Amino acid sequence: MNSLFPAHYKLHNYLQSALLLAGMLGLLSLVGWLLAGPEGIGWFIVAGVFIFISAPRVTPAYILRLHRAQVLDASDAPQLYEMVHWLTKRAGMKAMPVLYYIPSSSINAFTTGLNKNASIALSDGMLRQLNTRELSGVLAHEISHVSRNDLLVMMVADVISRLTSIMAFAGYLLIWIYIPLFIFSGEKAPWLLLIILMTAPTFSILMQLALSRANEFNADVEAAKLTGDPLGLASALEKIDYYQGSLIQRIFSPAQRMHEPVFFRTHPLMIDRVNRLKQLANTMRTSDSSPDFAESQNWLKFPAPGHFPRRRYPGLWH
Repeated sequence: MNSLFPAHYKLHNYLQSALLLAGMLGLLSLVGWLLAGPEGIGWFIVAGVFIFISAPRVTPAYILRLHRAQVLDASDAPQLYEMVHWLTKRAGMKAMPVLYYIPSSSINAFTTGLNKNASIALSDGMLRQLNTRELSGVLAHEISHVSRNDLLVMMVADVISRLTSIMAFAGYLLIWIYIPLFIFSGEKAPWLLLIILMTAPTFSILMQLALSRANEFNADVEAAKLTGDPLGLASALEKIDYYQGSLIQRIFSPAQRMHEPVFFRTHPLMIDRVNRLKQLANTMRTSDSSPDFAESQNWLKFPAPGHFPRRRYPGLWH
């Protein structure tokens, strides 16, 4: 492993994620205390644990089915499996994620499942458009999500956010029910409580989105550590961002693409991720321990799908 890897990047990212998750938990505790006193904090935490354990979740198989994903055998892409095996070993993982193939010309990759049940899905477009260096960076990023248990952290954050919204809405309704009592009894309405309950769900969701963006930055740093090549992932991100735009945008205004506000994004802007990776490359020594993978982009032994990506039910592009 790279001995000159800058530890302050990793420490900063872990602290940021811990503070955001603590902030979400603190906001949930505040709502519980306002509604039911000190005992409310404990009761709402217990309710959150119960929801997390018992609530039905979307299974990885269902998500993969939506994308028409199919298991990618080692015989179909032997070099790809060799690369994933090497990265998994570098990450200290005991089980190698199952690889899935998405028959789509769009450039896409995602991870689903937890730990031993983790799966990494790769689109046909990604396997054919990215070179070896770029693809190893993307795979290292996805493997980092698995090794760091990012999906589990986001599940916990989602439960906290949902519970905050439910409790805040219940308290909000309760206050409006008691408004006539405040009017006729002459008591002052608890405006501070009302404001907190109205704004708590929004702040919780914003922290959840910030946590998601922080996890993406963390996975980028861990991927650079695994491969020893931050510029490989940076090149892949630039290529993905380029192909995400329309043909007109690519030709006439590649730098003028409109983006939604950063606060409402689950992923950071590509330019921010690329800049951080380039800064990281200037502070670390390139690893010389990576295997000599062939530079050929012919990862697959079957032809590309004969259609362009389009929106399909339920809103997925493939």
